[in-house]
Amino acid sequence: MFVDENVLKRLAAATLEARGELSQREFAQLLDVSQSTVQSWENGKNLPNLENLEKLARRRGMLVEDFVAYLYGRNRGLTSKDILDRVEVMPSRDFAQVMRVMADRLDTAKDAPPVVKRDKVGGKEEQRIRLELPQKTESSELNKLREK
Repeated sequence: MFVDENVLKRLAAATLEARGELSQREFAQLLDVSQSTVQSWENGKNLPNLENLEKLARRRGMLVEDFVAYLYGRNRGLTSKDILDRVEVMPSRDFAQVMRVMADRLDTAKDAPPVVKRDKVGGKEEQRIRLELPQKTESSELNKLREK
């Protein structure tokens, strides 16, 4: 089977990026593949199967469809409008699952940057107001209610 050399080059770069600071062995264990498999991807010698393409895509924060499009040079990148369009037509059950995932991410986002709100005050320069993410602590009132 003929594979475009540019696809293999993009795969190699994407694999290296997804691996980050991990060793090939650590990355292979994370993906549940052999170290030689990771090495073959990074050297542009082999293409992953669909299951492993999905694992690589998730490590890069992408859908497998978008990752494959990227590998073939057909990806313009997801925009916020693309995401909103997808959410708009999403079945309610899937939307609820997305909301749960987002809530879980926010719940564990200790290293996330603070939310910034920009307002114009009296037509002057923008003023930035930092809003810190709430700490996950239970109030004493909530504890009292649970004890009852």
